[in-house]
Amino acid sequence: MKRRMLFISLVLVLVLAALMPATALAAKPQSFNASGSIAYIEDTVIGDNVFPAGNSGRWRVVNREIGGELSGDINGSFVMTYQANIESQWTQAGNLHGDLDAGGYHLKVNGAIQPLELVPSPLGVSLPKLTIAGHWSRAGGQGQGDFDAWVIFVPDEYGHVAWVVASSFVMDGEW
Repeated sequence: MKRRMLFISLVLVLVLAALMPATALAAKPQSFNASGSIAYIEDTVIGDNVFPAGNSGRWRVVNREIGGELSGDINGSFVMTYQANIESQWTQAGNLHGDLDAGGYHLKVNGAIQPLELVPSPLGVSLPKLTIAGHWSRAGGQGQGDFDAWVIFVPDEYGHVAWVVASSFVMDGEW
C-alpha cells in the first residue's frame, strides 16, 4: 500500500510540474538600485559626431559618451554611448538611445534630454544644467528599470561641456 501511495504521489508531482508555467517556477525579480556621478561628457565636433539632420534645423549626435562611477548593485565605472536627435545646439533637448556598460553588464537605454536650464552654482554664477531621464533593459528580458541623470557644467566657447561641476546618475528597477 505504501509503494502504491508513493507511486501515485510521484506521478501527481510530475504531472503538476509539467502543467505549471515555467514563469511560475522562475525566481522572482530582485529590486535593483545603483547611483553615482558623471565625470565627463564627451565633446561634440560638427562633422565628426554631430551632423545637421537634413534641413530640419535639428542635429544628429552619434556615438557620444557619458562616463562616471556607480555604486550599489553595480559598482565601478560606467560608459553610456548614445545617439540623439536634438532640436538645437542651444537647448540640447531631444531623444536618445544607446548602450550602457557598467560593472560587467551591458544594458540598452532610451530616454529624453530636457532643455538646458541655467541654475545657480557653487561658483557664484549660473551654469547650464543638462537633465536626462529614461529607461534601461537587459537582453532577454532579464531586467529593466529607469534612470535619471543631471549634470551642471562649465561650458566652453561653443556651449559644450568643458568640465563637470556637479552631477548625479541614478538607476533603479528589477532584475
